[in-house]
Amino acid sequence: MQLVTKTKDAYLPPIRIESSILEELDSLVNKFGYHSRTELLREAIEDKIANLKGSEIMELREVTDEQAKNELLEYIKGKESIYPSDIADALRLPLEQVFRIVNALFAEGRVEA
Repeated sequence: MQLVTKTKDAYLPPIRIESSILEELDSLVNKFGYHSRTELLREAIEDKIANLKGSEIMELREVTDEQAKNELLEYIKGKESIYPSDIADALRLPLEQVFRIVNALFAEGRVEA
């Protein structure tokens, strides 16, 4: 059973925090001039909620390595340099598959660093 204290329009949920995290929290409160742990925690929670709301969940596609290789080669045409993670995001492919294909393309001499 959880006890939650309500004051006006705010709730005070009980939480457990490891001592090492609490020490870090206190250090940040002092370093950045927060008035209290609560002020920093409230801001951190609000920031995390905003971040999660703005996050896009990407649905990865399942394609053969051959199809992925063809798409990857088409995608990188004309690009001077690009990261495998950018390729994975743009083509909605698993990052492991992109690395596997890029390594194969390096071995074949079809792409260069």
